[in-house]
Amino acid sequence: VLRDGLLNDAVIDFGIRMIAESPKPPRQWLSETSYVVMPINLSSNYWGVIIVEITFLATLTVCFYEPLHDHCYRKELDNTWDYQLRPYLEKWHSQSGSKEPFPKQIIVKWIGKPSQPDLKCCGVMVLGIVYAYLRNTHRFERHGVTEAYVSVIRLRLAWLLLCTTKMIPHSEKNLKEMQKTNQEISKVLLPQ
Repeated sequence: VLRDGLLNDAVIDFGIRMIAESPKPPRQWLSETSYVVMPINLSSNYWGVIIVEITFLATLTVCFYEPLHDHCYRKELDNTWDYQLRPYLEKWHSQSGSKEPFPKQIIVKWIGKPSQPDLKCCGVMVLGIVYAYLRNTHRFERHGVTEAYVSVIRLRLAWLLLCTTKMIPHSEKNLKEMQKTNQEISKVLLPQ
């Protein structure tokens, strides 16, 4: 997080959970949900996100964002919406027992700003846009983002990690399994 490299899946997932304040899993009706956020690892090396805003189950607003604004990633985001996220939302809606039909009106928006200032802060930019949408503070979209600004976001994310991470002791069973695994690995890697 503190370096200038790419953020991994765990950090992206943690960041979105913190921004969203750990929402309930989909045991609730889709109509009781304001946003659905899906981070996407594009081409296995770059982050984008789809944010779906649900407005009283009459309208879905689907916002696509990838911080380089490169058209080569648009197709992958579109396909993720068409073949993964939309079918998931339709299934969630049908299984929740709602008597209302799935929204007919779907508005699609591409978020055009901000662009990332370098080639390695896409995860930070995705977390920034998720924060802006879920907190309804769209200043992030209106301002240019500099490398210094990205450094501040990284520090804030590191602070969240430090303040909210809990140490959980390993169970006796897990400790024994870890020792067993360590012995097996040592047999292979260490000379006899």
